[in-house]
Amino acid sequence: MNPFNGLKPSWGPFAAILESKVAMGLALVWAAMFVYTAYHLVVGVGKLAKARVQHRANDYEEAKGDLFWPAVATILLGAVPLIYAVLIR
Repeated sequence: MNPFNGLKPSWGPFAAILESKVAMGLALVWAAMFVYTAYHLVVGVGKLAKARVQHRANDYEEAKGDLFWPAVATILLGAVPLIYAVLIR
């Protein structure tokens, strides 16, 4: 008795978007970029916290500067699906 009999895998709400190989490739590139920028954001926050705990003012200011672009990129990549849904759909 298999509980998965009769189940069909589906992309759910993304089925209409991910019908072609090009769309799937773009989605993969977007996901990889999002993971990359989120990773750098987490590393930057870690550097910022470490500099603050160790009371290193110069390292703290440098970590603050290094945190700006990963934060902007992560926010923009997170907004891409919303912008797509509003403008195109």
